[in-house]
Amino acid sequence: MTIEPTGRTELTMATDRMPVGRFLMTAAHGDHRNGMLVTRVQKCADDPITVTVAVRKGHALSPLIRDSAIFGLCELRGCDLMLSRLFNRPGELHGEDPFLGHDLVPDTGRLPIPVASASWVCCDLIRHLDIEADHEIYIGRVTAGGVIETPDEVLTADPASAARKRRNGIATKKVKKPARARPGLDNRVTKQTPKAPESEVPESKESA
Repeated sequence: MTIEPTGRTELTMATDRMPVGRFLMTAAHGDHRNGMLVTRVQKCADDPITVTVAVRKGHALSPLIRDSAIFGLCELRGCDLMLSRLFNRPGELHGEDPFLGHDLVPDTGRLPIPVASASWVCCDLIRHLDIEADHEIYIGRVTAGGVIETPDEVLTADPASAARKRRNGIATKKVKKPARARPGLDNRVTKQTPKAPESEVPESKESA
Protein backbone atom coordinates (compact mmCIF):
# COMPACT_ATOMS: atom_id res chain seq x y z
CA MET A 1 0.00 0.00 0.00
CA THR A 2 1.39 3.39 -1.02
CA ILE A 3 1.04 6.25 1.42
CA GLU A 4 0.31 9.50 -0.35
CA PRO A 5 2.49 12.37 0.93
CA THR A 6 0.44 15.05 2.65
CA GLY A 7 3.16 17.61 3.38
CA ARG A 8 6.82 18.48 3.37
CA THR A 9 7.56 16.13 6.27
CA GLU A 10 6.45 13.05 4.33
CA LEU A 11 8.37 14.16 1.24
CA THR A 12 11.52 14.66 3.29
CA MET A 13 11.16 11.27 4.96
CA ALA A 14 10.70 9.57 1.60
CA THR A 15 13.69 11.23 -0.08
CA ASP A 16 15.93 10.81 2.96
CA ARG A 17 15.80 7.06 2.34
CA MET A 18 17.76 7.54 -0.88
CA PRO A 19 21.41 6.43 -0.59
CA VAL A 20 24.07 8.93 0.48
CA GLY A 21 27.72 8.59 1.46
CA ARG A 22 30.64 10.40 3.07
CA PHE A 23 33.06 11.90 0.58
CA LEU A 24 35.72 14.58 0.45
CA MET A 25 35.61 16.67 -2.73
CA THR A 26 38.93 18.33 -3.58
CA ALA A 27 40.11 20.87 -6.14
CA ALA A 28 43.23 22.89 -6.89
CA HIS A 29 44.29 25.71 -9.18
CA GLY A 30 47.58 27.56 -9.16
CA ASP A 31 48.92 27.69 -5.61
CA HIS A 32 45.51 27.17 -4.01
CA ARG A 33 43.86 23.90 -3.07
CA ASN A 34 40.95 23.06 -0.83
CA GLY A 35 38.36 20.43 0.00
CA MET A 36 34.88 20.05 1.44
CA LEU A 37 32.63 17.26 2.67
CA VAL A 38 29.85 16.08 0.34
CA THR A 39 27.27 13.31 0.67
CA ARG A 40 25.35 13.28 -2.62
CA VAL A 41 27.64 11.42 -5.01
CA GLN A 42 26.37 9.02 -7.66
CA LYS A 43 27.81 7.01 -10.54
CA CYS A 44 25.66 7.91 -13.53
CA ALA A 45 27.35 6.14 -16.49
CA ASP A 46 29.52 3.08 -17.09
CA ASP A 47 31.17 3.72 -20.46
CA PRO A 48 32.91 6.03 -20.04
CA ILE A 49 32.64 6.08 -16.25
CA THR A 50 30.90 9.29 -15.18
CA VAL A 51 29.81 10.59 -11.78
CA THR A 52 27.57 13.37 -10.52
CA VAL A 53 28.03 15.44 -7.37
CA ALA A 54 25.42 17.73 -5.81
CA VAL A 55 26.97 20.57 -3.80
CA ARG A 56 25.34 23.36 -1.83
CA LYS A 57 25.75 26.71 -3.58
CA GLY A 58 28.30 29.24 -2.39
CA HIS A 59 31.02 26.73 -1.53
CA ALA A 60 34.76 27.47 -1.52
CA LEU A 61 35.61 25.03 -4.34
CA SER A 62 33.49 26.79 -6.95
CA PRO A 63 36.25 29.06 -8.37
CA LEU A 64 38.87 26.29 -8.20
CA ILE A 65 36.73 23.82 -10.16
CA ARG A 66 35.67 26.51 -12.63
CA ASP A 67 39.25 27.55 -13.42
CA SER A 68 40.90 24.10 -13.38
CA ALA A 69 38.00 22.04 -14.83
CA ILE A 70 38.99 19.07 -12.65
CA PHE A 71 38.02 17.77 -9.22
CA GLY A 72 38.69 14.80 -6.96
CA LEU A 73 36.40 12.61 -4.86
CA CYS A 74 37.66 10.66 -1.84
CA GLU A 75 35.54 8.12 -0.01
CA LEU A 76 35.94 8.52 3.76
CA ARG A 77 36.30 5.49 5.99
CA GLY A 78 33.59 4.72 8.49
CA CYS A 79 36.04 5.21 11.37
CA ASP A 80 37.53 8.42 9.97
CA LEU A 81 37.72 11.35 12.36
CA MET A 82 40.72 13.34 11.15
CA LEU A 83 39.45 14.40 7.71
CA SER A 84 35.86 14.74 8.91
CA ARG A 85 36.84 17.17 11.67
CA LEU A 86 39.29 19.09 9.49
CA PHE A 87 36.87 19.80 6.64
CA ASN A 88 33.80 20.18 8.81
CA ARG A 89 35.01 23.68 9.73
CA PRO A 90 35.94 25.30 6.39
CA GLY A 91 35.65 28.80 7.84
CA GLU A 92 38.61 28.18 10.13
CA LEU A 93 40.84 27.26 7.16
CA HIS A 94 40.56 30.61 5.41
CA GLY A 95 43.85 31.39 3.67
CA GLU A 96 45.53 28.13 4.79
CA ASP A 97 46.34 24.93 2.94
CA PRO A 98 44.33 22.19 4.72
CA PHE A 99 46.44 19.42 3.16
CA LEU A 100 49.75 20.51 4.70
CA GLY A 101 51.14 17.72 6.86
CA HIS A 102 48.95 15.03 5.28
CA ASP A 103 50.26 12.17 3.14
CA LEU A 104 48.85 12.41 -0.38
CA VAL A 105 48.49 9.86 -3.16
CA PRO A 106 51.28 10.41 -5.73
CA ASP A 107 50.83 10.92 -9.47
CA THR A 108 47.44 12.65 -9.26
CA GLY A 109 48.59 15.89 -10.84
CA ARG A 110 47.48 18.97 -8.95
CA LEU A 111 44.59 17.27 -7.16
CA PRO A 112 45.21 16.55 -3.46
CA ILE A 113 44.10 13.01 -2.55
CA PRO A 114 44.77 12.01 1.10
CA VAL A 115 46.03 8.45 1.58
CA ALA A 116 43.70 8.20 4.59
CA SER A 117 40.82 7.80 2.11
CA ALA A 118 39.19 4.43 1.44
CA SER A 119 38.98 5.05 -2.33
CA TRP A 120 39.41 7.97 -4.72
CA VAL A 121 38.79 9.17 -8.27
CA CYS A 122 40.02 12.09 -10.35
CA CYS A 123 37.51 13.66 -12.72
CA ASP A 124 37.46 16.03 -15.67
CA LEU A 125 34.58 18.46 -15.42
CA ILE A 126 32.27 17.95 -18.41
CA ARG A 127 29.15 19.75 -17.20
CA HIS A 128 28.06 22.20 -14.49
CA LEU A 129 24.33 22.58 -13.88
CA ASP A 130 23.00 25.55 -11.96
CA ILE A 131 19.52 24.34 -11.11
CA GLU A 132 16.83 26.44 -9.43
CA ALA A 133 17.50 25.07 -5.96
CA ASP A 134 19.92 25.38 -3.06
CA HIS A 135 22.36 22.91 -4.70
CA GLU A 136 24.29 22.84 -7.97
CA ILE A 137 25.43 19.76 -9.86
CA TYR A 138 28.86 18.82 -11.20
CA ILE A 139 29.23 16.03 -13.75
CA GLY A 140 32.71 14.54 -14.07
CA ARG A 141 34.38 12.02 -16.38
CA VAL A 142 36.57 9.69 -14.28
CA THR A 143 40.18 9.67 -15.51
CA ALA A 144 41.96 7.89 -12.64
CA GLY A 145 41.13 6.18 -9.37
CA GLY A 146 42.05 3.55 -6.85
CA VAL A 147 41.21 1.71 -3.64
CA ILE A 148 43.42 2.17 -0.57
CA GLU A 149 43.26 -0.88 1.71
CA THR A 150 44.69 -1.00 5.20
CA PRO A 151 46.66 -4.11 6.30
CA ASP A 152 43.71 -5.19 8.47
CA GLU A 153 41.33 -4.91 5.51
CA VAL A 154 43.63 -7.01 3.32
CA LEU A 155 43.82 -9.72 6.00
CA THR A 156 40.05 -9.73 6.51
CA ALA A 157 39.24 -9.79 2.80
CA ASP A 158 41.65 -12.58 1.81
CA PRO A 159 43.42 -14.37 4.70
CA ALA A 160 45.05 -16.91 2.34
CA SER A 161 46.56 -14.18 0.19
CA ALA A 162 47.86 -12.35 3.26
CA ALA A 163 49.43 -15.60 4.52
CA ARG A 164 51.15 -16.12 1.18
CA LYS A 165 52.54 -12.60 1.33
CA ARG A 166 53.92 -13.26 4.81
CA ARG A 167 55.55 -16.50 3.65
CA ASN A 168 57.13 -14.67 0.73
CA GLY A 169 58.79 -12.25 3.12
CA ILE A 170 56.55 -9.26 2.33
CA ALA A 171 54.90 -8.94 5.73
CA THR A 172 57.45 -10.71 7.92
CA LYS A 173 61.15 -10.39 8.47
CA LYS A 174 63.27 -13.43 7.74
CA VAL A 175 65.20 -14.52 10.82
CA LYS A 176 68.62 -16.09 10.37
CA LYS A 177 69.11 -19.31 12.32
CA PRO A 178 72.08 -19.34 14.73
CA ALA A 179 75.03 -21.52 13.71
CA ARG A 180 75.68 -24.71 15.63
CA ALA A 181 78.45 -24.61 18.21
CA ARG A 182 81.57 -26.53 17.20
CA PRO A 183 83.78 -28.13 19.87
CA GLY A 184 86.96 -26.20 20.45
CA LEU A 185 85.79 -23.21 18.34
CA ASP A 186 83.04 -21.67 20.45
CA ASN A 187 85.27 -20.13 23.18
CA ARG A 188 84.50 -22.90 25.64
CA VAL A 189 87.17 -24.60 27.74
CA THR A 190 87.56 -28.25 26.79
CA LYS A 191 88.74 -30.90 29.21
CA GLN A 192 91.78 -32.90 28.24
CA THR A 193 91.25 -36.65 28.07
CA PRO A 194 93.83 -38.49 30.20
CA LYS A 195 96.08 -40.89 28.30
CA ALA A 196 95.46 -44.55 28.87
CA PRO A 197 98.34 -46.76 30.03
CA GLU A 198 100.23 -48.49 27.25
CA SER A 199 99.44 -51.90 28.67
CA GLU A 200 95.71 -51.29 28.58
CA VAL A 201 93.70 -51.07 25.43
CA PRO A 202 91.04 -48.36 25.67
CA GLU A 203 87.51 -49.49 25.08
CA SER A 204 85.81 -47.99 22.06
CA LYS A 205 82.75 -45.92 22.80
CA GLU A 206 80.00 -45.17 20.38
CA SER A 207 79.47 -41.52 19.76
CA ALA A 208 76.21 -40.18 21.06
